[in-house]
Amino acid sequence: MTAPSVFISYSHKDEEWKDRLVTHLGVLEKEGLLDLWDDRKIELGDDWRPDIEGAIGRAAIAILMVSANFLTSNFILDEEIPKFLARREKEGLRVIPIIIKPCAWKQVGWLSKMQGGTKDNKPLSSGSEYEIDSALATLADQIAGILKRAGVTPSAETSVPLP
Repeated sequence: MTAPSVFISYSHKDEEWKDRLVTHLGVLEKEGLLDLWDDRKIELGDDWRPDIEGAIGRAAIAILMVSANFLTSNFILDEEIPKFLARREKEGLRVIPIIIKPCAWKQVGWLSKMQGGTKDNKPLSSGSEYEIDSALATLADQIAGILKRAGVTPSAETSVPLP
C-alpha cells in the first residue's frame, strides 16, 4: 500500500516555514504514514505545471501555509486553491490551513470558514521557538491520528522493530 500524499502549498517567500513543517512531518514520512510533496520535489527539466497538478490530484491532505505572501500569490489563488476547494467539496479532501504570519486571512471567505492547524488559528510566528515546535509537533500528531482513523498504518519496511 502506498502512503497517502500530503501536499504542502506555500509561498516561496515563506520557505523557511515550509522547511520547519517538513521536518516535523518527516517523522511521519519515515514511519511510512505519509508521503510529503512540495514543489521542491520537481526535478530539473520537468514540466512543473503538470507535476503540480498531478500532486494536487493525488493528495489525501493539503496543508496551506497561510501568510500575506500566500494570500497575494496569483499562482496559489488562481491555480492551486480552486483545485483544492473543488476536491474538498466533491471528494472530501482534507484541507488544513496553518496561519504562519499575521495576515488578513479572516477576510478571505473560503479560508475564514476552515478550522486551522494551530490553536485558535494563532500565527506560528507569534510563538517562541519552543511554542512553534510544540505547535508543529501537535499538528504532526493530529495528522497521524487522521491517517490512522482512515486505516493507514506504518509500512513494515520503514518501521523499526522493537527488541
